[in-house]
Amino acid sequence: MNHFKLLAVAAAALALLPLASAPTLAADTCKLDKAHTTIGFTIMRQGYNRLVGGFREFGGTITFDEQNPVNSKVSVDIKTSSFYSGWAARDKHLRSPAFFNAAEIPNMKFVSTKVEKTGAKTGKITGNLTLLGVTKPVTLDVKFNRKGERKGKTYSGFSATGSLDRTDWGMNFLAKFVGPKVDINLEVLAVKQRSEER
Repeated sequence: MNHFKLLAVAAAALALLPLASAPTLAADTCKLDKAHTTIGFTIMRQGYNRLVGGFREFGGTITFDEQNPVNSKVSVDIKTSSFYSGWAARDKHLRSPAFFNAAEIPNMKFVSTKVEKTGAKTGKITGNLTLLGVTKPVTLDVKFNRKGERKGKTYSGFSATGSLDRTDWGMNFLAKFVGPKVDINLEVLAVKQRSEER
């Protein structure tokens, strides 16, 4: 190989070196910021208006791969006894065995099984929702709002919507009058965890 060919090969190798050695950013492991996250839903009440409710006690993690969102994962646990709708008597009834049966089955859980990218900042998350001892799939439409730094911490914000039929989980009481379709509305702020916090 003459000197010109050797120089050409060396130049090509040097040109490709930055691409070959460029680090792949690891996915962020995040926890839900409870103070700035809302897990809510609405349901039509006897055709008159929509009942708005949600849960105050929950926890969860998001593994967010911004470079390749399909590798992201979500897991959320919700305390059904923390249900609220703005009226104490109704809340007590909805925590009863007729609805959430919070005393005997206190937890509801969502674990993602598939993430699809549908746009630059949108996607679909399909996962298993376990409620009243029954596990069924639910799909949410998700929008990635933004990622930013504040006071030394990294935050990511998401909005998500979806719907389900509560009778699929055996919640049949008053289904002809209240529901059965439930619309899910999530506003999520997640904070990146340092390795020592995981």
